[in-house]
Amino acid sequence: MPCAIACVLPCAVVLAILCAGGCALPHREPNPSFALPHAEAASDMRRMADAPVRLDRPLVVLAGIGDPAVSSAAIVEALRPCLVGTIVEVDFFNEHTFEGARQKLLREAAAALFVDVDHLPEVDVVAFSMGGLVARDAAILDDAGRRLPIHRLFTISTPHEGARLAGIPLGTPQSDDMKQTSDFMHRLRSAPRDYQLSCYTRLDDITVGEEFAAPQGAALWWLPTPSGEWAHMHAFEDQRIMADIARRLRGEAPYATLPAAPLPN
Repeated sequence: MPCAIACVLPCAVVLAILCAGGCALPHREPNPSFALPHAEAASDMRRMADAPVRLDRPLVVLAGIGDPAVSSAAIVEALRPCLVGTIVEVDFFNEHTFEGARQKLLREAAAALFVDVDHLPEVDVVAFSMGGLVARDAAILDDAGRRLPIHRLFTISTPHEGARLAGIPLGTPQSDDMKQTSDFMHRLRSAPRDYQLSCYTRLDDITVGEEFAAPQGAALWWLPTPSGEWAHMHAFEDQRIMADIARRLRGEAPYATLPAAPLPN
């Protein structure tokens, strides 16, 4: 999806770096705790689409940084046939701070669920990249007593511990906030998590870095990146990840198993 890359990363310099690193990838062995072939994932997605299951609670799908809903739309397109219930999609294309993104998430979730922001119901969240940080931030109670009550959070290539490319000028303060040492990252690390967290990543992610794709102490489900794909920018349409998330949302046994295999050297 070349147009997705152009939309999600507006910085030409960063895009050039990604293009240089997105084609030739080293050979990687399958993850022993998430050994799911593409063909099997695609087949299971068809099975689930033939017999959709009702969601336990509303599902909120979040896009990444500078993304006009390309990633969130792809996730919704993959998951919606497998599920029955309310799915809310939120992007942060015109939001350049985490506080602005948090407020937009609360507003749009409330509007879509026909409640006010003070009475949001418990939800599940699937988030790509920066969207996972917005979800974690929104789950923290603010000074007005508002938060997004999250039951389960599924993140895809999210810079939970900072991002390799954080600080490269993208025209948004969010880039600096995604540095490992930022006050924002410290806020997220310091806040208790009262929700289930499932983190997914693909190897050789030069944008975020797979080593940063889960908070300290959380399980990380990694997958090799197929040849010819960008590890980060194509992660939101990886059917292996979508199949595992769909099974978890449906109450079925996931493909990814504990203990999670460590990242390869």
